[in-house]
Amino acid sequence: MKVSVVLLGLVWPVLGFGQQLYTNADLARFDVPGAYTDQDLKRLPPLAVQKRPAFALAPYTPAPREDAAFQRAYDGLQLTRTALQAEIDFEMGRIAFSESALAGDTSAIAPRLGYRASVAPLILELKKRTALLDRQMDSLLDAARRAGAVIDRW
Repeated sequence: MKVSVVLLGLVWPVLGFGQQLYTNADLARFDVPGAYTDQDLKRLPPLAVQKRPAFALAPYTPAPREDAAFQRAYDGLQLTRTALQAEIDFEMGRIAFSESALAGDTSAIAPRLGYRASVAPLILELKKRTALLDRQMDSLLDAARRAGAVIDRW
Protein backbone atom coordinates (compact mmCIF):
# COMPACT_ATOMS: atom_id res chain seq x y z
CA MET A 1 0.00 0.00 0.00
CA LYS A 2 2.81 2.39 0.92
CA VAL A 3 4.60 1.64 -2.33
CA SER A 4 1.56 2.47 -4.45
CA VAL A 5 1.01 5.74 -2.53
CA VAL A 6 4.66 6.72 -3.01
CA LEU A 7 4.53 5.80 -6.71
CA LEU A 8 1.32 7.77 -7.13
CA GLY A 9 2.99 10.75 -5.42
CA LEU A 10 5.94 10.50 -7.81
CA VAL A 11 3.88 10.00 -10.97
CA TRP A 12 1.11 12.52 -10.25
CA PRO A 13 3.12 15.64 -11.20
CA VAL A 14 4.12 14.01 -14.48
CA LEU A 15 0.51 13.20 -15.27
CA GLY A 16 -0.64 16.68 -14.28
CA PHE A 17 1.99 18.77 -16.03
CA GLY A 18 3.25 16.42 -18.72
CA GLN A 19 0.19 16.95 -20.91
CA GLN A 20 0.65 20.70 -21.09
CA LEU A 21 1.06 22.13 -24.57
CA TYR A 22 2.97 25.31 -25.21
CA THR A 23 1.92 27.79 -27.87
CA ASN A 24 3.50 30.89 -29.39
CA ALA A 25 1.78 33.00 -26.73
CA ASP A 26 3.87 31.21 -24.11
CA LEU A 27 7.11 32.43 -25.74
CA ALA A 28 6.59 35.89 -24.30
CA ARG A 29 6.44 34.36 -20.86
CA PHE A 30 9.63 32.32 -21.38
CA ASP A 31 11.62 35.14 -22.99
CA VAL A 32 13.85 33.02 -25.22
CA PRO A 33 15.91 35.37 -27.40
CA GLY A 34 16.13 34.32 -31.04
CA ALA A 35 13.51 31.57 -30.77
CA TYR A 36 11.54 30.79 -33.92
CA THR A 37 7.75 30.99 -33.84
CA ASP A 38 5.38 29.03 -36.04
CA GLN A 39 4.84 32.15 -38.14
CA ASP A 40 8.61 32.52 -38.66
CA LEU A 41 8.81 28.95 -39.88
CA LYS A 42 5.85 29.41 -42.24
CA ARG A 43 7.54 32.43 -43.83
CA LEU A 44 10.67 30.44 -44.71
CA PRO A 45 10.97 29.33 -48.35
CA PRO A 46 10.42 25.64 -49.03
CA LEU A 47 13.47 23.42 -48.92
CA ALA A 48 15.04 22.29 -52.17
CA VAL A 49 14.87 18.56 -52.75
CA GLN A 50 17.89 16.96 -54.33
CA LYS A 51 16.99 14.56 -57.15
CA ARG A 52 20.32 12.72 -57.39
CA PRO A 53 23.46 12.52 -55.21
CA ALA A 54 25.91 15.40 -55.45
CA PHE A 55 28.78 12.98 -56.04
CA ALA A 56 29.09 9.24 -56.48
CA LEU A 57 30.66 7.21 -53.72
CA ALA A 58 33.68 5.08 -54.47
CA PRO A 59 32.91 1.39 -54.88
CA TYR A 60 33.59 -0.85 -51.90
CA THR A 61 37.13 -2.16 -51.76
CA PRO A 62 38.21 -4.89 -49.36
CA ALA A 63 40.73 -4.16 -46.64
CA PRO A 64 44.35 -4.04 -47.73
CA ARG A 65 46.43 -7.18 -47.45
CA GLU A 66 48.43 -5.70 -44.58
CA ASP A 67 45.26 -5.55 -42.49
CA ALA A 68 44.58 -9.18 -43.27
CA ALA A 69 48.07 -10.24 -42.15
CA PHE A 70 47.71 -8.37 -38.86
CA GLN A 71 44.22 -9.85 -38.41
CA ARG A 72 45.44 -13.42 -39.03
CA ALA A 73 48.28 -12.99 -36.53
CA TYR A 74 45.92 -11.51 -33.93
CA ASP A 75 43.33 -14.27 -34.48
CA GLY A 76 46.00 -16.95 -33.99
CA LEU A 77 47.16 -15.38 -30.75
CA GLN A 78 43.57 -14.98 -29.57
CA LEU A 79 42.74 -18.65 -30.29
CA THR A 80 45.85 -19.80 -28.42
CA ARG A 81 45.00 -17.57 -25.47
CA THR A 82 41.42 -18.86 -25.42
CA ALA A 83 42.69 -22.47 -25.37
CA LEU A 84 45.08 -21.74 -22.51
CA GLN A 85 42.35 -19.98 -20.54
CA ALA A 86 40.04 -22.96 -21.08
CA GLU A 87 42.76 -25.27 -19.71
CA ILE A 88 43.22 -23.01 -16.67
CA ASP A 89 39.45 -23.03 -16.07
CA PHE A 90 39.36 -26.83 -16.39
CA GLU A 91 42.18 -27.32 -13.90
CA MET A 92 40.64 -24.83 -11.47
CA GLY A 93 37.38 -26.80 -11.67
CA ARG A 94 39.26 -30.00 -10.87
CA ILE A 95 40.92 -28.29 -7.91
CA ALA A 96 37.53 -27.14 -6.65
CA PHE A 97 36.25 -30.73 -6.96
CA SER A 98 39.30 -32.12 -5.14
CA GLU A 99 38.59 -29.83 -2.21
CA SER A 100 34.87 -30.62 -2.11
CA ALA A 101 33.12 -33.27 -0.04
CA LEU A 102 32.79 -35.52 -3.13
CA ALA A 103 36.55 -36.02 -3.51
CA GLY A 104 36.81 -38.73 -0.84
CA ASP A 105 35.19 -41.51 -2.91
CA THR A 106 37.91 -44.10 -3.52
CA SER A 107 36.06 -45.75 -6.43
CA ALA A 108 35.90 -42.56 -8.51
CA ILE A 109 38.64 -41.62 -10.94
CA ALA A 110 38.82 -38.00 -9.98
CA PRO A 111 41.31 -35.70 -8.33
CA ARG A 112 41.66 -36.12 -4.60
CA LEU A 113 42.58 -33.82 -1.78
CA GLY A 114 46.02 -32.36 -2.40
CA TYR A 115 45.49 -32.01 -6.14
CA ARG A 116 46.10 -28.26 -5.86
CA ALA A 117 49.70 -28.83 -4.78
CA SER A 118 50.39 -31.25 -7.62
CA VAL A 119 49.05 -28.98 -10.41
CA ALA A 120 50.24 -25.64 -9.03
CA PRO A 121 53.31 -25.54 -11.36
CA LEU A 122 51.09 -26.30 -14.37
CA ILE A 123 48.61 -23.55 -13.50
CA LEU A 124 51.40 -21.05 -12.89
CA GLU A 125 52.93 -21.94 -16.27
CA LEU A 126 49.56 -21.56 -18.01
CA LYS A 127 48.98 -18.18 -16.38
CA LYS A 128 52.48 -17.08 -17.40
CA ARG A 129 51.84 -18.12 -21.02
CA THR A 130 48.50 -16.30 -20.97
CA ALA A 131 50.17 -13.14 -19.71
CA LEU A 132 52.84 -13.43 -22.43
CA LEU A 133 50.15 -13.86 -25.09
CA ASP A 134 48.37 -10.79 -23.75
CA ARG A 135 51.58 -8.80 -24.16
CA GLN A 136 52.11 -10.14 -27.68
CA MET A 137 48.54 -9.24 -28.60
CA ASP A 138 48.99 -5.72 -27.22
CA SER A 139 52.24 -5.21 -29.13
CA LEU A 140 50.59 -6.53 -32.31
CA LEU A 141 47.72 -4.08 -31.82
CA ASP A 142 50.22 -1.24 -31.39
CA ALA A 143 52.12 -2.28 -34.53
CA ALA A 144 48.87 -2.47 -36.51
CA ARG A 145 47.82 0.94 -35.24
CA ARG A 146 51.15 2.44 -36.27
CA ALA A 147 50.79 0.85 -39.72
CA GLY A 148 47.25 2.18 -40.07
CA ALA A 149 45.71 -1.28 -40.09
CA VAL A 150 42.41 -2.05 -38.38
CA ILE A 151 42.09 -5.22 -36.29
CA ASP A 152 38.76 -6.68 -35.22
CA ARG A 153 39.21 -7.77 -31.59
CA TRP A 154 36.02 -9.89 -31.42
